[in-house]
Amino acid sequence: MLLKPYVQGTYLDHLVGGIRQMTEQGQEPYGEVVPRVKEVRIGEKRAEVTDCQDTSGAGMADRRTHQLIPGTTKQATANVTAALEQSSDGRWRLTGLSIGEAACTPPSR
Repeated sequence: MLLKPYVQGTYLDHLVGGIRQMTEQGQEPYGEVVPRVKEVRIGEKRAEVTDCQDTSGAGMADRRTHQLIPGTTKQATANVTAALEQSSDGRWRLTGLSIGEAACTPPSR
């Protein structure tokens, strides 16, 4: 499986289920999300990354035509927190992802 080197645990099943559902609905991701990492917390075998993503250039497209589906893009930012665990092979893998409802302020550069 293509995602297994990057995602593990029950979140892998969740992610694959979401991809299946999107495919069944005839949709695919469109555009680009711009990451703006706000915070990284690292423990012994766990880490958490909080990001203020700019989602204004992303949406959903029709899988056949690859054209943007109207109304699927938003002028917004999203608080995204990724949970990671370090596996026995030393690699960090995604174990969960949560998206906050409130808009966020990107970190200053």
